[in-house]
Amino acid sequence: MAQNLESTEISRVQTFEAPRAWQSNVWAAAVAGICGSFVILIVAGILAFDSAGPSGQRAGVALALLAAGALAAAFPGNVIAGLPYKVELQPGTGLWLYAPLRKLFIPMAEVKEIRQSALSQLLQEGIIVKLNRRHGLLKSFTIHWAFGQEGKRLAEAINDQILANPLGK
Repeated sequence: MAQNLESTEISRVQTFEAPRAWQSNVWAAAVAGICGSFVILIVAGILAFDSAGPSGQRAGVALALLAAGALAAAFPGNVIAGLPYKVELQPGTGLWLYAPLRKLFIPMAEVKEIRQSALSQLLQEGIIVKLNRRHGLLKSFTIHWAFGQEGKRLAEAINDQILANPLGK
C-alpha cells in the first residue's frame, strides 16, 4: 500500500502557472510580433517590387529575409518557448513548456543546470534553465520573475529532479 502511494506521488504532474497578467503579456507580445512581421513583409514587398533603383530592391529583399527569419526562429525554431507562461513537471520524465502557439516537451535527462540570471539584478529577468542539447534553436528557457513564488517553487522542483538523477538517466 505504501509502495503504491509513493509511486503515485512520484508520477504526479506538477503544474506551475504564471499570473494572468504575465500570460496576457506573453500572448500580446507574440501576436504583435507575428503582425509586425507581416507588416514588414508587406513593406518589403513594396520596396522590392516598386522601387526605381536597385538599392530599394535590395533593402526590400533584406527586410523580407529578416521578417521570414524572425518568424522561422520563433515558431519552427522554438525560440517562442524561451519565456513560457506555464510549465508542467512530470517527475522523472520531463517538462512541458507552454508558450503562445507552442507546446514543447523537454526530457529531464536534457536539463543541464538551473541558475539565477546574471542580469537578474539589473533587468529582473529571472531564473535560467539550461539544456544539454538544442530543441530547435532553444538552448535554455527562462522562468521569468513575473512567476513570483510559483517560479521559485518551479525552480526548486526542477533542481530537485536534477539532484535526484544527476546522470540524466
